Amino acid sequence: MKRFAEKSAAIATVCAVVLLLASAQIFAQDSAESKKKKAEEYDAIAKSQEDDDKYDWINLFDGKSLQNWIDVQDGGEEAVEVRDGILVLGMGPTTTSIRFDEKSEIKLPRENYEVEYVAKRDQGMDFFAALTFPIGDDYVTFVNGGWGGCVAGISSIDEMDASENSTSSFFNFRTGVWYRFRVQVTLRTVRVWINDELTVDYVVEGHSLRTRFEVEKCKPLGFASWVSSGWIKTVRIRTLSDEEVETMNKRAEQHATFFHL
Repeated sequence: MKRFAEKSAAIATVCAVVLLLASAQIFAQDSAESKKKKAEEYDAIAKSQEDDDKYDWINLFDGKSLQNWIDVQDGGEEAVEVRDGILVLGMGPTTTSIRFDEKSEIKLPRENYEVEYVAKRDQGMDFFAALTFPIGDDYVTFVNGGWGGCVAGISSIDEMDASENSTSSFFNFRTGVWYRFRVQVTLRTVRVWINDELTVDYVVEGHSLRTRFEVEKCKPLGFASWVSSGWIKTVRIRTLSDEEVETMNKRAEQHATFFHL
């Protein structure tokens, strides 16, 4: 526990420094540069819509109601709602969470699939739409903005959280900005994109996988925020093509070959 506390404190310090530097850089820009940057900003919603006809998507969120979703949050009554086409995880004292109903007519796959969602942090300074998902009989969570707001990665692998294992990266998630997340899963490999940036490409085969206790209620598939309000615009799922599965499996085979040399 002492090691975990020290680790968390160190990461929180790094995140604070990253956010302070990012803020300083933003304030240093003049008005013209700020306007230019805003005009060129990645449009997560538009980018997601470009794939509407490219794949055979199944929408898990209808944009109108909580149909097929179960409110399992710890943040007080009515912390989860649908507002103006957005699935809102309200800010609670700890975890606010929701999970997909296993009794739904939509049957969730456990391998060879992709989940795409568009989300933003509306309030708070920690993870705002962490996705828990299945890998075969196991479950893990993609954490976006944990440990003070800027850690992204998979929890947990070999008993190590996203802040400790090699999927960990620092990403400046800005409050009020939409991000597009894509999570691809086979039994051997997990890949995650933030916007168009591949941030996780990890061979899970041969590793111990689990979720942290804060998101246990999100199984088999669900979202959680931590002392933050998360807004989710799109949630959909599709089956990976044979070519995509082959590419991911080759990654696993190359990894296995390298470690057995």
